[in-house]
Amino acid sequence: MIRNYELNEAQISALRSLHFWRKNLYVASIHQDLIECTKSKKAILHVFKSCDQLDIHFTIQNQVIYAASQNTAFGDLNIGG
Repeated sequence: MIRNYELNEAQISALRSLHFWRKNLYVASIHQDLIECTKSKKAILHVFKSCDQLDIHFTIQNQVIYAASQNTAFGDLNIGG
């Protein structure tokens, strides 16, 4: 899915966090857990800032968010380091 990008460990870690928090937001919204939804949204904003600081192109960030929303495991994404 994500190809032709050389990502370092810090970038991969940030993308993994982004994926985790997006899936967490999905689960929290299903269970109508407003506190967890708020926590997840704040975390996602923080991770987006980290991704920007790490110079991760927005298209990669968007693909990770989309994959998480489609219940695709992070390990199934083709992210290379």
